[in-house]
Amino acid sequence: MGRTLLQYPTSIAADRFVTHECYTKSAKFIVFVDTVANRTQLTNFFHQLGVLNYVVIPLEPSATPSNGPIRVDQLYTANPFTNELHLYDVRDHNSSTNWVPFFPDKLANIHGYEFLAFGLYEFPYIYEMTGNRTAGLVMEFLHNLIVRKLNGTVRMVGNVHTPPLDGRTELDLTFAYTSFRPHYMHDVSFKERGGYCILCPFHTERDFLSHLLKPFSFGIWAVLAALLIGCRLLGHLFPHLFERNLLEQIFFTAGNPHGQPFPTRIVTFSAAVLIFFLSEAYNAKIISLMSDSKYFGRPETVRELIESDLKVAIPGVRASLLADSLPGKLVSKRRAEALYRERGQLMFDEYCTVTHCYMAYLQTTVGRGVHGFQQYVLRDMVLENLQTIQLATHSPFYGTFVEYYERYFQSGIWLYRLEYMNRKLVREMGSLGNRLGEVVFHFEDLVCVWVLIVVGWVLSV
Repeated sequence: MGRTLLQYPTSIAADRFVTHECYTKSAKFIVFVDTVANRTQLTNFFHQLGVLNYVVIPLEPSATPSNGPIRVDQLYTANPFTNELHLYDVRDHNSSTNWVPFFPDKLANIHGYEFLAFGLYEFPYIYEMTGNRTAGLVMEFLHNLIVRKLNGTVRMVGNVHTPPLDGRTELDLTFAYTSFRPHYMHDVSFKERGGYCILCPFHTERDFLSHLLKPFSFGIWAVLAALLIGCRLLGHLFPHLFERNLLEQIFFTAGNPHGQPFPTRIVTFSAAVLIFFLSEAYNAKIISLMSDSKYFGRPETVRELIESDLKVAIPGVRASLLADSLPGKLVSKRRAEALYRERGQLMFDEYCTVTHCYMAYLQTTVGRGVHGFQQYVLRDMVLENLQTIQLATHSPFYGTFVEYYERYFQSGIWLYRLEYMNRKLVREMGSLGNRLGEVVFHFEDLVCVWVLIVVGWVLSV
């Protein structure tokens, strides 16, 4: 035992602290050392392991149980955030069984400690604002915990490989950049899911010919065919009652209707009433289609995309992960990268692609102005995943972080802010959609009108 104390901290003790999850960072440690042990080396050892709740009891090398009871007069601990060494005289405390005063809460005030964080942009958790400012739900959470509660500071770094400060080996926190560790994963998964969305080209070419037939069902077309055939048969079977073409009399008022026999007037009036209602319904439907900014066909869900003719090109490493979700729709990785080298962002005017949902929605707002074409996002995600925050391997903040996140979520603040940011994005997207929808009469609509006129001329011949 004495030999171990003289060599403390040894590599054996360090290995046990690093590789065995037999303790938590919030556990309380009582360490016995000899009086010649280096205090700075010992406190740095616990600091590197993220252990804050410890107290060191120095003993004389001759103080062994064979010489009688071990007498403890002084003990100490250190605060890594202030670099202060707290010395305690056991004789100043009334009860030798009360160890609480020797374990102060060192996270109650971290005295401006700079909490370094890195995160991938994922709306609404982390996103970039003007002036290189970072905002989002994670930033609000860190501000409430680190800045307001623990009296620290938070700084987002732009690269995960940025050298940490003050000899740190890791960043304090990473978001959506989890790495596997055999011990002390120190990860916190959010309770809601995120993922990837499909971004497709927004083509507004209107398929007006198919919509010309849209107002009429099969039954209506059968009635019109029966009317056409019936008018022809009445002219051949009863030439004295229907001397002229009955359809010409209805559409173009050929002849004198007052001079017609009573049966002829009855049939003509009935057919005219039917044609009136059908033509008015037809015109109303066509006008409503003209005023609607989206009566062209496009896939809205992943299933509809699979059934369509559109292809998905992903010039990156995510293509293999989506092979099962998009069967037969993915362009090969080599072909996608060749298209991107050849055409750049303009390739997405023809192909769909997959990206983070936040980036997809952002692209829909700026795509037309930056790249000259518009895109839209499918309603459902193609790949869902859990958003995860990971703290440093020996982070002393892990226990506090988990507890505060649970309380933050249970209070409703987390979900309230999450829904608020999503609604804000929807409002911005809606305002953009309203601006795009202000144009209610297009060149294709004018073509539709002339098609109607030409069809009427053909029928009149």
